[in-house]
Amino acid sequence: MSDCDFSGQCHQQNSKNIHLCEGYEGSEDEGRKLKRREKNRVAAQKSRKRQTQRADLLHEACELLEQRNRKLRREVDSLSEEQRRLTNALRAHEPFCPIMHCLFASSTSSSLQPDNTTARCV
Repeated sequence: MSDCDFSGQCHQQNSKNIHLCEGYEGSEDEGRKLKRREKNRVAAQKSRKRQTQRADLLHEACELLEQRNRKLRREVDSLSEEQRRLTNALRAHEPFCPIMHCLFASSTSSSLQPDNTTARCV
């Protein structure tokens, strides 16, 4: 069996190390342990809830960014198609354009900006 001294400590005598006597201090320690466990459980629940909320917000932000990315890609595709059409229209127009002929004939620089010579050619 076990014996308790005046301080509330138990001396174990069995092979399984089981305390057979519990004093006032033991129940007080148990109460503190239970309170600490409950407090820890509540804190863990709150932590998991916050983590879930953060994950939900990140998922929502990711969805919005993917949607915006798809929209911007469609816009890029549309603008690329418009650029292709305008480039083709310009190439088709070049042989008939008196301004373009005047620019290339009178311009010695590689700049295609209109200058005073363009005004005289027209």
